[in-house]
Amino acid sequence: MSATTRSAIVSRKVKFDWENAPLHWLRDDPFTSHAINEFSYLLVEGERFFCRLFREALPLVNDPQLRADVQEFIKQEAVHSRAHHDAINGYLKRIGISGGAFERTNVLLFTRVLESRPFGRQLPKRLERQWLVTRIGMVAAIEHFTAALGTFVIEAKSWEESGVDPVVADLFRWHGAEEIEHRSVAFDLYRHLGGRWPMRALIMGLIMPLLVQRITVGTARLMEQDPSFVAADANPFSLRFWRTWQRSADRGNVPEVSWFARQALRFLKPGYHPVHEASTEQALRYIASSPGVLAAA
Repeated sequence: MSATTRSAIVSRKVKFDWENAPLHWLRDDPFTSHAINEFSYLLVEGERFFCRLFREALPLVNDPQLRADVQEFIKQEAVHSRAHHDAINGYLKRIGISGGAFERTNVLLFTRVLESRPFGRQLPKRLERQWLVTRIGMVAAIEHFTAALGTFVIEAKSWEESGVDPVVADLFRWHGAEEIEHRSVAFDLYRHLGGRWPMRALIMGLIMPLLVQRITVGTARLMEQDPSFVAADANPFSLRFWRTWQRSADRGNVPEVSWFARQALRFLKPGYHPVHEASTEQALRYIASSPGVLAAA
């Protein structure tokens, strides 16, 4: 099986023991510890939204294979959301870390702004399908990044050099591997429902800066609650924040900011397809050895 081969998508149970996970799960890199942990607060509501949206689109899918892929995508994303919800309650809240305004804004974004009835307002009938396809295109753009991030975290050998907590690392590596596994579904659904390149370009122009903004705000929110940082460290308007990010990126622990722009450009290629963007085999190898997957088997 080559890296570009499609494979069956499988929904798996996972089990993580959060009792001993530390605040700095990368012992020598507190910044990356927070930059990765903030994804839990972003993904809980985000992946619930993905599930609702794809259920909404399912009656319009007339290709049997794509329909089966969408159904398994929904199942995987539901497990992902629950796993990060458990991580927040069993790990982050246990050590006194809350999402605060960052978490509330995520709820607003995914449950009010991006719903089929934005802010509770019914759209004109002629716009309903276009809004559905546009939102699926947004998910396709996000899934492009999550698959790329999946590859990054699986390959981040520097984590071990920085003193990694195996449970937290496994949460994000297992999740990243499954993002690689189902990386084509949202894009295939977008095209199946009539999504085209010009709209894809406009969508990425929105999603890339929004994603970086959410990561930045979320990371700063978690850093604010960590006594090892001073106020300027946790201020995205301070050069100290960005220098700290770059130092972590230089160590290979987290992508640098320009990495997101480079990934966005890949999505804009006219011949782009997610199946060429990551390795299914690499993902399945990690899943087969994931302690969280094995513990739930």
